[in-house]
Amino acid sequence: MKIIYIHGFNSAGYGNKITKLKDAFGDENVIALTLPYNPEKAMKLLEFLTETLKEKDNLILVGTSLGGFYGLYLGAKYKVPSVLINPSTDPYNSLKKQVGKQKNYKTDEEYEFSYKDLESLKKYYLSEREIEKAKPYIYVYLDEEDELLDSRKTKEFFEKFGIYVKIYPNGDHRFQHMDELIEDLREKLNL
Repeated sequence: MKIIYIHGFNSAGYGNKITKLKDAFGDENVIALTLPYNPEKAMKLLEFLTETLKEKDNLILVGTSLGGFYGLYLGAKYKVPSVLINPSTDPYNSLKKQVGKQKNYKTDEEYEFSYKDLESLKKYYLSEREIEKAKPYIYVYLDEEDELLDSRKTKEFFEKFGIYVKIYPNGDHRFQHMDELIEDLREKLNL
């Protein structure tokens, strides 16, 4: 089994959630890269990894925030289990205010998030029919007190497709319930 961890906007391929995944499933089984800021470049890399690993390993994608948006797209396209943690369902609109100079809070790298970058996110939106067909592969985990993305709206968005959603009390956008998520995931996916 391999897990590809997909981080969110202005984050990186290391941190508490990744450490917990490595502790639970083995260091060698968790791939967590710091992705390019450009959505098209990030998606090319993720598609390459997903295509490469899905055939030879039992692959699971785990994405947070913007990474959850990417994970939904990849799970639907490649029919692989995708765990979405506090996922963004509409990053084109939620990231509009981020256009301009950015500084990654984990890596301290400075870069420009352009309108072209923002526009390129539109390519990865799924139709309702595509989301409906992806239902068997998608698992959504939310912290109720997410300060950046409305967890109730996210819950409603996925539940209208009959997608599995588990919402934990309190917490925040950084997600405070990895231990519980891992336990639930082991049960759901027979890990």
